[in-house]
Amino acid sequence: MVYHLEDTITDTLNCLEEKIFIIDLDYKVAWMNDSAKGFIESLKTYFRLDKAEDLIGTPIARFHKNPSYQEEMLQKGDFPIDMQLVLFNKFIARLVVKELIVKEEKLGFILTWRDITEREKEKEKTKAIINELSTPILPTIAENTLLVPLIGELTLERMENLTTKLLNECLNYQAEYVIIDFSGITTVEDPDLGQEIQKLTTTVELMGAEVLYCGFKQDMVKNMVTLGIDTNQKTFVSFRNAIRYVVSKLGKPS
Repeated sequence: MVYHLEDTITDTLNCLEEKIFIIDLDYKVAWMNDSAKGFIESLKTYFRLDKAEDLIGTPIARFHKNPSYQEEMLQKGDFPIDMQLVLFNKFIARLVVKELIVKEEKLGFILTWRDITEREKEKEKTKAIINELSTPILPTIAENTLLVPLIGELTLERMENLTTKLLNECLNYQAEYVIIDFSGITTVEDPDLGQEIQKLTTTVELMGAEVLYCGFKQDMVKNMVTLGIDTNQKTFVSFRNAIRYVVSKLGKPS
C-alpha cells in the first residue's frame, strides 16, 4: 500500500498538522503522517503498542465498538464520512474519511483525525456554567426562605440538576419556604415535566420546607394544562405576593 504513494504525496501529508491515516482496502492502517505518529506515540500505552509504527497493519475494527457497521459505511461509499469517536472513554475525536484514489486507482481511504477532547471538555464546562446561571438559588429578605427564579426553557435535565442543587441549599440555609418563580420561563413542552416538577416539590417538602409557586404566565398555564401537568401547590401571581405570604406566616410585618 505504502509503495503506491509517491514521495511528493507523503511529503505533503507530513507537512500537515492534522493527523492523517491511510487505510488500505482490507481496512487496516497502512500509513500515517508524522503528526499522527507523534499522537499515537503519546498514546501508545492505551493502544498497547511498543512504538507508534506498530500500529501499521492493525485492523481499524479494533477501535470501533461496532466493526461491522464501520465496514458497512466504508463499503457503502457515501463519502466524505464525518463522525465522532470516543476512544478508551477518555479521548474524543472527529474523523473525516475520504476515498484515496491515485491515477484513477482506488488504493484505500484517507482518514483525518482531529482531536476535540479539550473542545468537548470546554463545551461541558460552558454547559455547566449556563446551567448554574440559569437555575440560581437565592436567599430572600424573609428568614429561612429561598427563591428559585427559573429562566429560559424548562427541560428535564434542568429540573433534575435543580433538584440536587436545591436539596443541598435547603440544608445549608435550613429553609422553611422555597419560592419557585416561573415568570422567566419561555418554553414548557415535555409532558414528563409535570412529574419532574412534582418530584422536586415532594422532595423539598420531605426536607421540611413548604414549596410555593409564582409567576405563571397565561400561555404557560394553558400549555401545562394541555400537557397534563397538575399541581396542588399554593400559587401566587408574583414573587412579591409570595414573599408577603411568607412574611405573614413567619409573623413579621410586611
